Amino acid sequence: MADQKKVVFEYLEALLQDPELEAPEAEPKTESEPVEQAPESPVEADPVEEASPVDSPEPTLTVEPEPEPEPEPEPEPEPEPEPEPEPEPEPEPEPEPEPEPAPEPEPVPQAAAPKAPPPEAKALGAEVNCILLDMHGLKLAVPFEQVEGALQLEDLSMTLEGPEWMIGRFGADPAWTRIVDTARWLIPERYKPEYSKYSEVIILRGRRWALACDELIKSVRIPTSAINWNHDREHRSWLLGTYMPERCAVLDIERLLLEFEACSA
Repeated sequence: MADQKKVVFEYLEALLQDPELEAPEAEPKTESEPVEQAPESPVEADPVEEASPVDSPEPTLTVEPEPEPEPEPEPEPEPEPEPEPEPEPEPEPEPEPEPEPAPEPEPVPQAAAPKAPPPEAKALGAEVNCILLDMHGLKLAVPFEQVEGALQLEDLSMTLEGPEWMIGRFGADPAWTRIVDTARWLIPERYKPEYSKYSEVIILRGRRWALACDELIKSVRIPTSAINWNHDREHRSWLLGTYMPERCAVLDIERLLLEFEACSA
């Protein structure tokens, strides 16, 4: 196709450069005898394209170039990988604290040698049989061998006379039995008369003295080896010791009788 366009283009250029070009003239006829001539066959003239006027040259054919294919888009560059963060420096290990010096062992207190029981304890033997009674919230253990009887306080006909630590006396002269206000004598610092609930009387050996109490609880057998002996007899001289299984105080009745006689003389 491009070669045909080129041939046409060159041909048109040639016509434009020689526009006066004429066809060759025919030879003149000579007089001669008439000769029968064969009928002339029409001569077909070569088809000649008419030349276009000089004033208006044909427009030049322009061959549009084939459009170039669009370039493929360049691939986007891959993003650069982010730099890895630098590892944090490891903290320096703290210096180990110096070990504290081991404390000196405290001296172990030597156990005090067990004190020997008081002389009164020897008379009790290996075991003591007691009456357990309640008095003003305090439990008292009275050895049976020191008791001659028990009476209801309301059944007694008493004479209300004597010192303040005595409730009164009953019986006949000279064999009076004096009833002691037990709480006032034993625990005067805790004694409150309005809280007294005396209802029983324990008659002690010799029948000269009796202890008032709130209630007779029971009889109990106490091993002397289980008694915590009272070695400070200046304070609470009436206390022989304590027996923790029953949480009671064991009374020294012989000491109490001596004190009662001394105070009533």
